[in-house]
Amino acid sequence: MGRLAAAAIVLAAAASDISIRSELIAAARANNLARFDAAIESAQTFIDTMKTGEKRNAFRRAILIASDMSRVWHFEAKSGALYYDDERLPFYYDRLASEYPGYPKFIREYRVIDTTGLPQYPTKETRRYLLRLLENNSRKSP
Repeated sequence: MGRLAAAAIVLAAAASDISIRSELIAAARANNLARFDAAIESAQTFIDTMKTGEKRNAFRRAILIASDMSRVWHFEAKSGALYYDDERLPFYYDRLASEYPGYPKFIREYRVIDTTGLPQYPTKETRRYLLRLLENNSRKSP
C-alpha cells in the first residue's frame, strides 16, 4: 500500500469535516503535497456521508478551493515553474478570477509580463491566496 493510500485511510478513520479542513490547512502550511493530496481524497470521500445543507455546502466550497490549490501546486511540482500562464495552465487564471473576485487584485502586484505580452502569474503567491481562502472558509463554516 502506498503512502498516499495509507494516509487517506488514517484520515478517513478519524474524519470529520473539521479535522479534514484542519489537515488540508496543515498540509498546505507544511508544503507537503502528498499529505495535501491525501486530505483532498479524504474530503471527497467524506462529503458523500454528509447531510445536504449549509455545512455540506461550506465543506464542498473548501474542497473546491483545495482542488484549485492542488492544480497549481501539481503544475509547479511537475514543471518546476515558478509562474504559470494561459498557455501552460489554460483557463486557470480565468477560473480563479471568476470564482474568487479578489484574486485579480491580489495577484496583480506579483504578475510579470513576458516579452510577448503574456502575463505570468506566480504559483507560490497563488497558493498563498488560496490557502487564506481555505482558512477563512474553515472559520466561517456553520
